[in-house]
Amino acid sequence: MTRKERLVLGLIPIGSKQAIHKRRLAELTGLSEREAREIIYHLVVEHGLPIGSSTEPGAGGYFIITSAEDMEIATRHLKPRAAKIFKRARALEKLAQQMFNRQLKLVLEE
Repeated sequence: MTRKERLVLGLIPIGSKQAIHKRRLAELTGLSEREAREIIYHLVVEHGLPIGSSTEPGAGGYFIITSAEDMEIATRHLKPRAAKIFKRARALEKLAQQMFNRQLKLVLEE
């Protein structure tokens, strides 16, 4: 784990009720919000750490998942957002077909 990853991880509180906003995380680390977000992505995807996020007004931010309730909160906003992203990608694929008469595969399939 890199120094920056350890720094960010050390500032993420336990439980959704204590979530830290990305702006505050950036202030405390000296990183940009984007860099902090990318580090958190890496901590979850590459290191397998249970870091969730919430978009709840006034209480949103990052937190360490410690319960089923935290996990539900952490995934609640991801699925609708992912569906919208795929819908937009599919619309662009159709436009590519119409505009350029060629089939593009913009949506990645795992």
